[in-house]
This record gives sequence, structure tokens and C-alpha cells, in this order.
Amino acid sequence: MKAASKKALKLYVAVLFCDWLTLNLSILCLHLLGWFPVGYDTMGEFVTEWVMANVAYGCAVSLMKLSLHKRMNAPYQVIKNTTYTAVVYAIFLSAFLGYIHYFTPGPFRSMAIAGFFWVLALIERLSARKLLANYRAKGGNTSYVVFVGYDRNVKRIIENMREPWTGYSVRGLFSDGTEYRNELPDVQFLGTNDKAYDYLQQTNIDEIYICLPDSYDESLQPVIRHCEQNMVKIYYVPQSHSTGDEKMTVPVQFGDTYVLALYNEPLQSLSSRMVKRTFDIIFSGLFLCTLFPIIYLIVAAITKWTMPGPVFFKQTRTGYDGKDFLMYKFRSMKMNSDADTKQATKDDDRVTPWGRFLRHSSIDELPQFINVFKGDMSVVGPRPHMLAHTEYYSQRINDYMIRHYVKPGITGWAQTHGERGETKEVEDMARRVEKDIWYVEHWSLSLDLHIIVKTIRDAIVGDSKAY
Repeated sequence: MKAASKKALKLYVAVLFCDWLTLNLSILCLHLLGWFPVGYDTMGEFVTEWVMANVAYGCAVSLMKLSLHKRMNAPYQVIKNTTYTAVVYAIFLSAFLGYIHYFTPGPFRSMAIAGFFWVLALIERLSARKLLANYRAKGGNTSYVVFVGYDRNVKRIIENMREPWTGYSVRGLFSDGTEYRNELPDVQFLGTNDKAYDYLQQTNIDEIYICLPDSYDESLQPVIRHCEQNMVKIYYVPQSHSTGDEKMTVPVQFGDTYVLALYNEPLQSLSSRMVKRTFDIIFSGLFLCTLFPIIYLIVAAITKWTMPGPVFFKQTRTGYDGKDFLMYKFRSMKMNSDADTKQATKDDDRVTPWGRFLRHSSIDELPQFINVFKGDMSVVGPRPHMLAHTEYYSQRINDYMIRHYVKPGITGWAQTHGERGETKEVEDMARRVEKDIWYVEHWSLSLDLHIIVKTIRDAIVGDSKAY
């Protein structure tokens, strides 16, 4: 077994062991604190339930697997996996304890154990991930990779691998073309595609990523055989679709026939849309009934005192499915005729001192919870753009309109990852659109929660691009 495989196995076992310790700590704490709804009659009963709790965990983790040790897993994916594991664990434990107690206290105890385990496991897994990320950033647990063939999808993979916490080291790239040199000038060129076999015989690597058309299949056979014999993992990178920049990867079944969709859309599922809409109604409803009236009174008083005009700014924006809607904000600018066409810029003289504070703290966006409650927007999603910008950028960015596959949001993945503020060049908007599409393809409730938490943190700290 290669050293990298041994390290991966040790890491997997370490994560499993930490989970097991966390589970048993949660059971012990609940028992000692007497938090169970129904007490134990005998010590034997407690030991029996302790065993059942561990068996249930084994069943749950065998179904849900572990994700912490995987290199590309971001924090929100760890949260998602931990939450799903806790839910499945509660189901198994309810069944086991319900059988023992003839379905009387089983579900209550299982929910108490699973809930406490979920909280402790989140702390344990996120802390472990942080330690692991720091370890990888310092050069530990490194996986060495090479690429054969070039495509825009290869560029995206390499850019993701460059995140220090992933622990990847890109040794270089083989390509018969030269187009990649302008897009990835700092990636080492290892030679043409036919040189890959000679390189592999002389150099130890852990993974190889191949992005070549079918016509290369025969010439790649020596490379594949070498990798199989030397435990080098092989991955095939789909080439970008000829009509666009994205890859066709998502299978859709029609009877006994499969076709490939251009994009993965989790929110195509009715159940997913119901979950997201339910969360939006509850979250926005609570905010509008509690904090918003107080914030409105303060903002309205200062706004009326510092500048003439209405408290609210209303503007037509492009929303879900490309349809227009009226979006609300607290007004932060003087009354002007360019509001529907011109973006706010740094040191924009249209923004008042009070308005600058509203924008920097993101308080000006809070009235959009009204849009969320009405159903025009979601708490999380791609930011809605002015109609003039939709018309302009949709003609210059091929996949621009894909961001409208979901409802626009008060905050979004792009805004929490450096793509906020003025878009001076088309390339600036293209980066934002790319992140918006990533959100469309990777939506989950846990991802929304992660974005909300990061947005709140950014609002407290302040964002230099919020002007």
C-alpha cells in the first residue's frame, strides 16, 4: 500500500475514533446529569442501552460515511454530513430502544442522545478539520498530483487544489497545446501528453487527472496500467461542453434512457424547494415581527433628519426565472436620476455619510426580508441585479442567466467570498456569476446556514467592498 493510502486510512480511523469518543461522552454526560426524560431502572438496563447506542452509531456511520478526512470538504459539508448522520443515528437508536422498552421511552432517549451527540460532534469535527487544515497548509498529509490534457475544467480543479487546507501539490501538467499557459502561467509544463508515461516511471505521485478526448484512449493504456500497478489513483475530468463553459455531468432518467443535464439543480426537487421556502418564511417572519420594527424606527428617524425623501428605496430587479420584481432597501443615497443604471462606487458622492454606514453594515439590505416573506426572494441566493445590468451582462457572459434558476437572495455565496461591490470589468461579473452557479449546483440547507453565519460575522466586522 502506498504511503499516501496508509495516511488516508490512519486519518479515517482517527476521525472514526474521535466520533466514537464524542458519542460515548455525550451518553455519559446525559446519564450523569439525569437529563433523560425517563430514568433507568437498573444498571444493567443502562449498559444495554449504552451498547445499543454504539451499535446504532455503527449502523448510521456505515450508511452516511465520514467526510471530515476528505480533502475538498469545506466546513459547510462537514456540518451537513454531521447533521445527516445524527438524524439517521436517532432513527436507528429509536428503533433499538423502542424495541427494548416496547416503544415507550425509546424515541425520547434517542432524540436526547442524538441531539447532544450532534452538538458535541459538530464541535469535535469542525475543530479537527481546522487542525487538519492547518497541518496540510504546513505541508503535512500532502497528495502529489499531475494533469494530462487541458480544459477549463482542469483550470477550475487546479484553482480549488491551491487552497492550502486541501493538502494538494500540483506537480505539473502535460498538454499538446499551449492555451493553458496564459490561464495558468505558474503551473509547470511537463511535456506533451505522450511524455506522461516516462514521467510516471521516474516520479512518485499519488493521483493523476486525465482530460483528453476518446481518440487518446489507446495511447493512454501504458499510463493506466502503470497507475494500476503502482496504486496511483486515476480520475477523468470531463471536457467542457462545446456550447458553453460548464460540463455536462448530471444524469437524468427518461424511462430506461439517461441523458446528461448541463447543470445540477438540487432545488429542482419539490421537497428541497419546500424546505428552503419553509425556512425563508420562518426566518423572515421572526425577523420582521421582532427586530425589524425597532431597526425601522431608528433608521427612519435618522434618514428623515439627514436627507430629504422617502425612507425606502424601491427598484425593479431581475428575479427567479428571469422575471422582474420590486425590491426594497433602506435609502442610502441622495435622490438621483442614475439609480437604475449606475452602480455605487467607492467614494460615490451620491451616498450620504449616514447612507455609507447603512451600506457598510449591510443594514440597508434588511427591508428585503419583506421580499423574502412575500416570496420574491430567499434569505440566501444570488444577489438580484438591476434590469440594465441583466441586459448588459447576459449578452457578454454565456451562462449569466443560469443564476436565475433559483430565487435571488439577501446574501449569497459570491458576496461572502470576495465578490461584493462594484464590477468594473466584465471579468469581475464573470467571477461573481461563476460563484452564483456554484451555489445553484450545491444548494443545501446547511450551506444556507453557513452563508448566513458568515454574513452576520462580516456585517459585524465590516466589509471594505460595501460602498
